[in-house]
Amino acid sequence: MKSYPIDKKRVVAFVGHAGGGKTQLCEAILHTTKATGQLAKVESGNSNLDFEPEEQKRLYSVAASFWDVEHKDHHLFLMDTPGSSNFSGDSRSVLNAAGVGVFAVDAVEGAKFQHMILSRYAADRNIPHMVFVSKMDKEHANFDKAVESATESLAVEPVVMALPIGKEADFKGVVDLISRKAYLVDDSGKNSVGEIPADMADDVETARETMMERLVEADDDLMEKFLEEGEVSDEELIRCLKKGTIERTFAPLYVGSGYTMGGIVPFLNGLLQASPDPTEEPARKATNPENEEAIELTISEDGPMVAQVIKTMSDPFSGKINVFRIYRGKLASDDTIENMTRSSKERFGKMFYLRGKKNEAVDGGLAGEIVAVAKLKDLYTGDTFNIEKSKEPVLMDVPPMPDPMEHRAVYARKKGEEEKMGQAVQRAVEEDSGLTFWRDEQTFEFILSGVGGPQFDVAMERIRRKYQVEIDLETPKVPYRETIKGKSEKQGRYKKQTGGRGQFGDCHIRVSPNPGKGYEFLNNIVGGVIPKQFIPAVDKGIQEAMVKGELTGSPVVDVTIDLFFGSYHAVDSSENAFKVAGSMAWKAAMLEAVPCVLEPIQKVDILVPSEFMGDIFGYISSRRGRVQGNEPENGLERIHTEVPLSETFTMAQDLRAMTADRASFRSAFDHYEEVPQSVAEALVEDYKKRREEENA
Repeated sequence: MKSYPIDKKRVVAFVGHAGGGKTQLCEAILHTTKATGQLAKVESGNSNLDFEPEEQKRLYSVAASFWDVEHKDHHLFLMDTPGSSNFSGDSRSVLNAAGVGVFAVDAVEGAKFQHMILSRYAADRNIPHMVFVSKMDKEHANFDKAVESATESLAVEPVVMALPIGKEADFKGVVDLISRKAYLVDDSGKNSVGEIPADMADDVETARETMMERLVEADDDLMEKFLEEGEVSDEELIRCLKKGTIERTFAPLYVGSGYTMGGIVPFLNGLLQASPDPTEEPARKATNPENEEAIELTISEDGPMVAQVIKTMSDPFSGKINVFRIYRGKLASDDTIENMTRSSKERFGKMFYLRGKKNEAVDGGLAGEIVAVAKLKDLYTGDTFNIEKSKEPVLMDVPPMPDPMEHRAVYARKKGEEEKMGQAVQRAVEEDSGLTFWRDEQTFEFILSGVGGPQFDVAMERIRRKYQVEIDLETPKVPYRETIKGKSEKQGRYKKQTGGRGQFGDCHIRVSPNPGKGYEFLNNIVGGVIPKQFIPAVDKGIQEAMVKGELTGSPVVDVTIDLFFGSYHAVDSSENAFKVAGSMAWKAAMLEAVPCVLEPIQKVDILVPSEFMGDIFGYISSRRGRVQGNEPENGLERIHTEVPLSETFTMAQDLRAMTADRASFRSAFDHYEEVPQSVAEALVEDYKKRREEENA
């Protein structure tokens, strides 16, 4: 491949809701630019971009994929992203690195919730928008409704740049409104330029007038000229098109079909006209890691190299592959880089452009490009790396990932494979930035957290296929606690005589609640009735006994222990005897001090369209939760609630079903409170049965 100047490069992310036609649009571009020999079709399972077995099985994208093409003396870096909310971590990471985001909208279904979410995300990060209304050849395709839905959903208002010629089975191509040319496609997918159909002439002129009115909004001088003369040149319109796209005054909207190839050529023309080259892209947020000063980083060929990883892939044979974008300078294959995120250094290896599951070796990477490298050990998605010992160090902002909504406890199916399991899961997490893997210090379980069930299913399939490990996912344990609501006074007396030296310990304690203050031990022994050296043993025995409460086997919290009396034997007393005596006193005292079970309460903030608020309020009530209030947020409603942790494990599935996948939530521990009597009884009975089974 020949070398291109930076102003001839474009980095494009294709985003939107699942089923919007992103991948098929990319396949059509690959075929149009002769990057592939024939048009691959997602529905046939032969997509060049959805090449993983998990994608071919499901017929939709579950991970970002990359391909670079040449078109009209330009070098285009195409990045196809998943549309399902379950895999939106990849979508966010890739979109953050794009020069423009192309939102693919299904002409049948229209724009959906993920269009809204990703558009607002892109707008917050100053990413220019374009729109492609796809699937005009499908039954029930409706261009006007698709445009209307895109206008309602996207953060940047679309401006129509092309009109479809026909629809459904009669879809023949499109009319480009700037050039006033009809781009026709025949049954074989071959494009030609023809005259505008006579029955469309009036509609084209009306749409062109509207388009011009919108485009000149980007340039005050041209707006004045347009108002005075009623016309501006095509060159002036194209200048406005680019300026308005970059400044997000509007989002150019094109139309066509990735299946019939209709509309692909004018879309590519518009992409080159409207999208920014790397030097024109909005500045990225970054900091100087040495002094933490904010930096507005613009893409430039000059200066010390700065790059950020946008995707990590893992292969049992090739090792780890990192896909990254270079924002400043250039990178050679033998350079030593410094990972500014992890404070580590590595020697770079051979680089390549990713083309689906294949790659094209390159000597180095240049500013603005999307490049990949294999077998770097300490480089992960989101990491910023600079050239070693850079005099202008940069740490780039990491895009926020979707909030995890579902959690699963992870267990190796076969004993002895726990370490192998941990390594395999960690590699799966490296591939999907929407997953996290962590250890719950309260229940001691390893937890996999993510957006939804399909995300877990894909991760498990990858692990079985790539690493030959069988893993079971289970509902996590709830870290219940026990405490007391009353007071009690008990003696613990341990006496054992079996010949020779015996064991003797005797202590009297008072127990009382200590709400919110944890464990407190008071030593009120007077007169030496318990020698000083044995008092810590009483404390230790009580604390060890409190690890497993008497009701559910859960740890006991928020209790005050008052050690006030006891006795000892000059020969038979020992630390161990007083430790046992302390535990005996505590167990007896707890049962008379009105014990109860506590459960963790989560603060759950739900983001949902306002029309579902009533349903959400009812659902939260049915989950033993409480609504604390609500407030508008980016055209949606943020509902603040408190819900018991045990009631949140199916919340993601429930909310998706209730809202047609238009809800999300974030959850964090808030406090403990007593469980209702009926719940406590069930927990106590379950614990009783488990003990009986263990002792059988």
